[in-house]
Amino acid sequence: MTLLHAQSLTVLLPHGEPLFSDLSITLQREVTALVGKNGSGKSVLAAVLSGQRQPDEGKITADSNIVVLPQLTETADLSALGTVAEALGLDTCLQALSRIEAGSCDPADFEAVNDQWDLPVQLSRQLKALGLPDDPWQQCSNLSGGELTRLRLWLCFQSEAGLLILDEPSNHLDQAGRAWLAQQITDFSGGIFLISHDQQLLKLADCIYELSHTGLACYGHDIADYRLQKQQEAQALTNGLAKAKQQMTSLTRQHQRNEEKAQKRAASGNRDRRSSSQSKLLLDFQKNSAESAASSRKQKQDQQLTQVREKLKTLQAKVDPAKPLSFSTEAVRKQSARLLTLTELALVRGKVPTVSRSVWYGDKIHLQGDNGMGKSTLLKTLLGELPAKSGEVQRHGSVCYLDQHFSLLNLNDSILENLLRLCPAYPASELRTLAACIGFRRERVTQLVSTLSGGERMRLAMLVVSHQYQEGLLLLDEPDNHLDLAGKALMAQALNQHQGSYILVSHDPAFVSECGVNQHWAFTQ
Repeated sequence: MTLLHAQSLTVLLPHGEPLFSDLSITLQREVTALVGKNGSGKSVLAAVLSGQRQPDEGKITADSNIVVLPQLTETADLSALGTVAEALGLDTCLQALSRIEAGSCDPADFEAVNDQWDLPVQLSRQLKALGLPDDPWQQCSNLSGGELTRLRLWLCFQSEAGLLILDEPSNHLDQAGRAWLAQQITDFSGGIFLISHDQQLLKLADCIYELSHTGLACYGHDIADYRLQKQQEAQALTNGLAKAKQQMTSLTRQHQRNEEKAQKRAASGNRDRRSSSQSKLLLDFQKNSAESAASSRKQKQDQQLTQVREKLKTLQAKVDPAKPLSFSTEAVRKQSARLLTLTELALVRGKVPTVSRSVWYGDKIHLQGDNGMGKSTLLKTLLGELPAKSGEVQRHGSVCYLDQHFSLLNLNDSILENLLRLCPAYPASELRTLAACIGFRRERVTQLVSTLSGGERMRLAMLVVSHQYQEGLLLLDEPDNHLDLAGKALMAQALNQHQGSYILVSHDPAFVSECGVNQHWAFTQ
């Protein structure tokens, strides 16, 4: 059953170049996955398909209700959700039950309850099953990233939508949360358009599309097949380019040799004409025949060269024009000083037990714990953004924090304006060079941060954080979220080579192992 059909979609960037053009896709009652590099336009395509954004060209026909889980959650969106009860649409019933328990006889309260007398018990069980705090009046803005993601996913799966558009739904989720998400996707009876880099989730797809600079291409339904086809395509493209270049070189050399032979024959004919050893009529005939043959030969060679040039041009158009990214952290001054001292530290929220630890120069710490444990709360307390419930935090140097929502970035400023504000020690020319290394070349530095994808925002935020005064400590709250596989590898390499210290939160064991972590702080319930 067709749930949505999009035809010939085109979206233009602010400076007029197409982000993508002439895309067509049909979504059925199945799991359709979309992969692609950060910045290729996946989230924009999701917004267009859901009707949240209009394409510059093209048409969309939807035959089903659509519910969207966006990749990025802005601060205003968190405030709009209110409490957990409000987000679930159960606040009116719960308030009526509370008033009835207090003695209310108002018919409106009984009407609001509508036989849901056991709602508090059922809701408590449901929140526990979701791994959320059992207080329905807790503000959504106080939930951890993983808790908030589970809540919003639950709202999606419990909706009456026939089509869900899920943009990077496994971001922030721990291993238990990802297993829960996989089961929800499997059990959902409607269609799902899944945008993800999560290899485990992609195994659930019935078909996999890739969005790239060449457009939208379908790669069947198996992630292993997708990888194999991509490798085969890359090898075929490499071989084709090599063959076309070889043909071009061979034809050019042949053309030069033919030109040299023609010039020698012409010189010989001129000598014969001057010596009058043969009749002028015969010489004119030979000259005309030679010129006719040369003209025919040149025309054929030109046709061959044109064909090879067109073939080479077609193949080169398939090559990704993006230059390889490079990422580095600022060199640090080697020291043996203690950077942080925690003494009997207790947090204002979360389940992290009392902590007494020290962080020294060169410590690369992985902070482990399930969603809701209090990892982000601990980082904010170390930064000084949240007060400690009890105990003490002593900071012996600078501390720089990268949170899950890129709060350090001003969305209404350009990339360059953010860099100039946040990295004042660097001249604009050097900041442009650093931005180019992570994919923001030339005029792209004037692009507003609000128009960047999640992965692009993370790259920019990580660049800012890693170019502060690096004698201090980096606090990195799930920096691998939103990144494609290449971006993850790039960041892991940079953190591995980082000479300073950091505390890292991540739910990806492979990423953590590649980051050069040398300590683990594990907190369990």
